[in-house]
Amino acid sequence: MFKYLFAMVIPVCIFVYTLSFMRWAGRKSGPVASVSVGALAVISLLVSGATLWRVLT
Repeated sequence: MFKYLFAMVIPVCIFVYTLSFMRWAGRKSGPVASVSVGALAVISLLVSGATLWRVLT
């Protein structure tokens, strides 16, 4: 379990960075871009978590 949590550090950092990009895209391009980037961030975090869980357990 500790290996999984340690391995999830990088995907969580990417998730946080993508959320900050979501805020920027919302200001520049509008709500559609913001929602799209937010959905991409959530999907990528879930896929990374599921893949790492499958590999490490």
